[in-house]
Amino acid sequence: MREALSHNGSHRLPDAVPGGQHFALRWLSHIAPTVVGLTDMSAMRWDVVQRALTATVIIGVLPIQQMRIPGWPAVMVACLVVLAYSVPLAYLVFVRKWLLLARILGVTLDSMVLMGASLYVLREMAASGSISDIWLVFLVYIVSGVFKLAPVGSLFFTALWVAWFALGTYLYFPAGSQFRDQLPIRLVFFAVIGLLALAIALELERRRRNVEQHNRQTMGMLAKLVEARDTDAGAHLHRIQHFSRALARYVGLSERQAQEIAYASLIHDVGKANIPDAILKKPGPLSPAEWHTIKKHPLWGDELLIENQDFALARQVVRWHHEHWDGSGYPDGITGQQIPFVARIVAVADVYDALISKRPYKEAWPPEAAIQEIQRMAGSHLDPRLVDAFVELWERGVISHISREIGNGAGSGASQLREAA
Repeated sequence: MREALSHNGSHRLPDAVPGGQHFALRWLSHIAPTVVGLTDMSAMRWDVVQRALTATVIIGVLPIQQMRIPGWPAVMVACLVVLAYSVPLAYLVFVRKWLLLARILGVTLDSMVLMGASLYVLREMAASGSISDIWLVFLVYIVSGVFKLAPVGSLFFTALWVAWFALGTYLYFPAGSQFRDQLPIRLVFFAVIGLLALAIALELERRRRNVEQHNRQTMGMLAKLVEARDTDAGAHLHRIQHFSRALARYVGLSERQAQEIAYASLIHDVGKANIPDAILKKPGPLSPAEWHTIKKHPLWGDELLIENQDFALARQVVRWHHEHWDGSGYPDGITGQQIPFVARIVAVADVYDALISKRPYKEAWPPEAAIQEIQRMAGSHLDPRLVDAFVELWERGVISHISREIGNGAGSGASQLREAA
């Protein structure tokens, strides 16, 4: 923290979210995860690639099979449309990293394209008197779709496509035709498969929650490892946890995502367990060699977590929460949006709490002065957009309420850790 107080920075606000949009973002972040499920980078990258590959394969195979597929021009057009919107979806995932938006748009656009193409194919089948296995396409789409979605979303998804297939069949096939007569059996089959997929989705959700609970318990134990070095560190960690969660929710992340960031923030300084007490609790100035040791703690923390893939988000916080917006931080000297968003959130919370807390080398700052200082650091050390959001939370009394609930951090400082070093 000491070196952070000596830098100046300009205040700028890229990618700021207008205040009027906060309600919509918060509503979406509440509703969307219960329908579309969790989104992570690896899953969304595969989703984009899989969509483009599927459309490409169908386009390649369709000319060979066109005589056997009524309405094949509609299928060809649908695949070309899929390839066209795969490009902006790839941009959202790989460049902007707006994973939730990409998932919602992907499912919506896929459904609209398949709805239009399927009705055309059903109409052509009825006109030509052809009997095709298009219902299998619906079945595959239902099964593949529900495994991407949360249980609530998978149930809605199954009901939508069962109803759509029934509508198309009744719309184009006359009573007494073989295709229409077989509809009840197919609908029952759809429903059974959909319910089985829903049951599997529920089981996967249960297991995921168990893994999350286990990971949170592990993070709690690691946080206690830091607290064991100094009992005063506990309040600091828990304030940062609640500051980070509040900030994450305010900028539009879901409650589940905010909780993940909050728990990850508990172990942001776990690497300091490797720092000798003579350095960690030294009341006077540090030597260059001692600063060099202090600056290794993000790497040590990352090495501690690297073997557990479930701690991928926590590793981002541990390794990069001391990076600065202008590239002057450590350990890697990355800049701006190269710094993971979760690490930028925790960095704002960490710096504010370090300012309002008493240290062996400084007195506690008044909250008003601390807010002015992080505003000054916006654009140099901290993400300007997140600083702006944090200031709004402070003006609304959220930050001061958290500080009062957990403690203002102004207690005995002689043995406190250098939390935000």
